[in-house]
Amino acid sequence: MKIRSSTYFNRLLMYSLLIGSIPAIIVGIISYYKASSIVQDKVNQSSMATLQQTQLRVEQILKTIDHSVTQYISSPLVVNAMSLPYSAANYQVYNEMYQNMVRSQTFELTINNMTVLNLKGQWGIDNNNIFTFDDVRSLDQLLRYEKLPSFSFWITDEDKRSPSISLVKKIPLNSLKADGLAIVTIDESQLARLLAADNRIGSIMVMDKDYRLLSRSDQKVQQSGLEQLVAEVQRRSETEGQFNVELDGDNTSVIMRKSSYNGWIYVSAISIKDITRDSRSIGWVTLFVCLLMVLVTCGLALYGSRTFYRPVRKLVATIADRFEDPPEEARTDEFAMIGYRLQSMLQTESLLLAQLTGQVRELKQFFVMKLIRGEEKESQLPARLKEYGYHANWEWHAVFAIQIDDLERSQYNENDRDLLLFAIANIAGELIPAEERLDPVLLEQYQITVVGGIGTADVEYKNRLFGVAELIRRTVQQYLKLQISIGISRPQKRLIDISVSAEQALEALRYRIRFGPESVLFIDDVQPEDLVSSVFPHRAAKELYDAVKLVERSRADKLLERCIGLIFNEQADWRQYRMSLVRLYTMLTELGQSEITADTKKDTKTELPLDQEKQHFDRLLDLKSQEEIRLWFCDTVIAPIMRRLEQQSKSHAKKISDRITDLIHQRFDTELTLEACATQLNYHPNHLGPLFSREKGISFSEYLLNYRLMMAKQWLIETDMKIGDIAERLTYTNPQNFIRFFRKMENMTPGQYRELNCHPKIGKLHSEDSTR
Repeated sequence: MKIRSSTYFNRLLMYSLLIGSIPAIIVGIISYYKASSIVQDKVNQSSMATLQQTQLRVEQILKTIDHSVTQYISSPLVVNAMSLPYSAANYQVYNEMYQNMVRSQTFELTINNMTVLNLKGQWGIDNNNIFTFDDVRSLDQLLRYEKLPSFSFWITDEDKRSPSISLVKKIPLNSLKADGLAIVTIDESQLARLLAADNRIGSIMVMDKDYRLLSRSDQKVQQSGLEQLVAEVQRRSETEGQFNVELDGDNTSVIMRKSSYNGWIYVSAISIKDITRDSRSIGWVTLFVCLLMVLVTCGLALYGSRTFYRPVRKLVATIADRFEDPPEEARTDEFAMIGYRLQSMLQTESLLLAQLTGQVRELKQFFVMKLIRGEEKESQLPARLKEYGYHANWEWHAVFAIQIDDLERSQYNENDRDLLLFAIANIAGELIPAEERLDPVLLEQYQITVVGGIGTADVEYKNRLFGVAELIRRTVQQYLKLQISIGISRPQKRLIDISVSAEQALEALRYRIRFGPESVLFIDDVQPEDLVSSVFPHRAAKELYDAVKLVERSRADKLLERCIGLIFNEQADWRQYRMSLVRLYTMLTELGQSEITADTKKDTKTELPLDQEKQHFDRLLDLKSQEEIRLWFCDTVIAPIMRRLEQQSKSHAKKISDRITDLIHQRFDTELTLEACATQLNYHPNHLGPLFSREKGISFSEYLLNYRLMMAKQWLIETDMKIGDIAERLTYTNPQNFIRFFRKMENMTPGQYRELNCHPKIGKLHSEDSTR
């Protein structure tokens, strides 16, 4: 026998390698990423501190400038000068203002220019000279600062290629209506110098509150990446935070802070590659250690695999020498061949055991079926019980009869019923201990389970059986998604009376028609002690009869529900329930046949065929709950009857409306009224009016007027009758009333209509008549 050499050995070696190498690789990867994460967190913390330090330094200088300018413009000299006009006499004041301006400027951050404007006197002073507004080219640009909403504001000059930052203050201070303006301009390069001084790694940028870039420490971030960064910062609403974004194809860590002083946004952008540069050395060390561990694992795996494979090799050699060659699929590896040999032996053993077990199971179920049918002899019962392994010392027994409630509203169909009952029998066998039951069996559409025990009182007996029945019902609902009902018999002492108990359980199950689906019914609880004479609700049935006859659907539904409730409200024998339902069905079907008119009988076959009538009766007797009964009566009995009655009523109404239109066509030239039609047709006018409107979609009077108008137009076109004669024939006492009605309907007089539609000779002949 040939086996693919060392197949199991190779698998064992591969498994050992994997189980030893994979943990080392995973630990190395986790260590590397953990170290990289720690390094990145440290760098982010350092960058946040640097960014905060840069912000504090820049804002300290800006606040110093703000304070110096505030002191300068608050001086009495500047405040008084705002009321002076431009004059040579005030030169001493201008010069003193200039000297104080120069002394107030700080040298920590070079100020490009400081300008003071007198808006009333239209003159100003800057770092270079004293000027009037006529000498300034960009006067509008300076004066627009007067319209700023605040008395002190940091703004960005957008007109220049190299942006500058200006501090604008209104004079006097804290006044929105300014007499003068103080404008301090700082060059962007000076701000960039401060940012570059604090920058260690990455780029630091400053934006104003409108997200316009004021300055940055270097040019590492390209224009496209800068626009993307500004958009990302603008999208975020927090005042401080950190996030990652891809800029210019490089993953970048961004830290941002928003200033509460002037609304500027300080941003630090650091490439992730720069952050993790130090962690790469950790990665190489980790890789070296992992490779070393993998090599050691390979050596140990090779040695261990050879040691564990040695007994398998000996076992394969022994089997190969004593048995014939296995099939090709059993030669894939050593264990496949060993498994094939063991499986062959076990199959032989299982086949013999299954044959014996199957025969015993069938015999046990046959024995239980004979007990249920009462065909077993009492003298042979102890020996049979002992032979099949049942307990013969039961002091009482009872029977469960289980039936499926409804398959129509489940995921199964009628062909699955036997298989489902078999599954329910298995569930009952699993839930009830073997020493407390006989084998569950199937009897027609029922599953029968016999249970028993020793020394249980009546109350304990009922509680115990109810608990077992509820457990079976819930388990079937959980696993099979199926509703079942269970009937339980009285406890009997003799096992030979199992047939009586089975009849009682089936009898209890028939009362499910009153209690609905998923019921657990004890025969003592459902079987009435005193039988009532009748449970048929005569009055409610008569009201239901009248509602169906009058085709009142909603009222019929309520009365049907009431009838069924009254039938099952009384505790009676289940046969009386069925008889009452049959009586109600017969009464309604007789209504459907008796209310059909003679004409309908000629055209339609109203009586049900015998086979269909039998199907209805069988289905009625097979209904298992009040809801099923109500739905069946609604859909199968009442709805068809109402449809036929409604169809008959519509046909009758249509015939009456057609007779009214015939009377209008015949007597339109008389004083015809709805009351006259009602008298001739033997109906009340209040009935004919709505009936005619419903069938024709128009009222009686409107139809009569329209028909008379149609006849008037026909006579105007086809005859030479005078308009007065036409009006008189159409029952108009005054021709002017007819002319006004015609003009209202046709937007022209009868004479104009005749001239427009009839032959020219006829129109000329009657022109005078139309004029009159």
